[in-house]
Amino acid sequence: MADYNHVSNPNRLSQTAKTNAATCVQNLSNWAHAMDEIGTWPEYTPQPLHSLSKTAVQLDIANLFVKDESQRFGKDLGSFKALGAPYAVFRILTNEVQAQTGVRPTSTELRSGKYSAITQRVTVCVATDGNQGRGLAYGAKIFGCRCVDYIHDHVSAGRAEAMEKLGAIVIRVQGEYEVSVERAKTDAQMNGWHFVSSTSWDDFGGGIPRNVMNAYMVVAEEAMDMVPRVTDITHVFVCGGVGSIAAMVFLGFTLHYQKLDWTNDQLPRFVVVEPQEADCLLQSAHQGAPISSDRSLRTLMAGLACRAPSPAAWKILSWLASDFISVPDSVAIQGMKMLANAPYGDVAIISGESSAASMGVLLQASSDNVLHEKLGLNSNSQVLIFNLEGATDPAIFEELTGISPQSVLRARSATLEK
Repeated sequence: MADYNHVSNPNRLSQTAKTNAATCVQNLSNWAHAMDEIGTWPEYTPQPLHSLSKTAVQLDIANLFVKDESQRFGKDLGSFKALGAPYAVFRILTNEVQAQTGVRPTSTELRSGKYSAITQRVTVCVATDGNQGRGLAYGAKIFGCRCVDYIHDHVSAGRAEAMEKLGAIVIRVQGEYEVSVERAKTDAQMNGWHFVSSTSWDDFGGGIPRNVMNAYMVVAEEAMDMVPRVTDITHVFVCGGVGSIAAMVFLGFTLHYQKLDWTNDQLPRFVVVEPQEADCLLQSAHQGAPISSDRSLRTLMAGLACRAPSPAAWKILSWLASDFISVPDSVAIQGMKMLANAPYGDVAIISGESSAASMGVLLQASSDNVLHEKLGLNSNSQVLIFNLEGATDPAIFEELTGISPQSVLRARSATLEK
């Protein structure tokens, strides 16, 4: 029996799906400000794209590229979500200061504490499995406001502690992720706080989800700038969750190809990877409409343990994603080990539980002809996977891979210095 579930999207690139996504696309089309603003931040540096050419040979594909977000804004954040939440906090606080003073402050002025009398009275909150909570706490810390992170039963103590170290108040809620979401939204409404999330129910018409998503485009733009020939890419793999980052990456690539006047049949395959126990996107693809997963949400891939898709992100995925695949935790662990140990001599990469399943799927496809064929992989395939988090809980990372994050970084440095 196959150790995965796969759904090919019958609606991909249909006119109906494109029409349904049109308002979302329009609302997300002005990400230049986010990129320009984040580019001025002192902690900003483009994160690397690695070519794992030796591993590609073993996988029977032409090349494998890994966009590596594991050290984004340092290992203590180490996730693409260190972009979205801080940028949203910046926009919230600039709006607040402007409303009270008539002056729109710069990020440098917010960092300096010039407007702290205003910003310290603002509270931002989120429901999180860890990465979004750390990103929000970091944004609140550097720009000068308060942060409350809501976590659910399955979030590890190590991840909770990391948020607290960044200054967040952490509240653990009994139940699954969606229960913590409702608690955070309710408390935000009662207290006049700002609930910061990429999930959108209004086609990204609201400011906060749109700002978070626009900041995520930094990841896609960096990748497209770094790939030797972006038009040679045949497959793009992104892990799921509520679908926000996958939607933004796929949209970025699609709009890039449209500028080149490429036709739909020249687009890469866009593949979404999820845990079997949290497969809301795959189940939605099977149903042809966004639905909640009926699985347990019990998965090591904590950042992907979401009951239901973002309604707005789903519209984009329904239009652009070609494949949805769900896998057991063991596949993610295999991907973590492969990237960390780099057995074929490529650069070693720290990939957390919630991002390594894409690598695991490629490993499985290399020995499973049916999966290989379903995904359209062959010896000419140029594959790009997005490693969207590092060791978000170092103790769990070492337990699963048998190697510490520090050892992986040392091996990586040694390889890059050759």
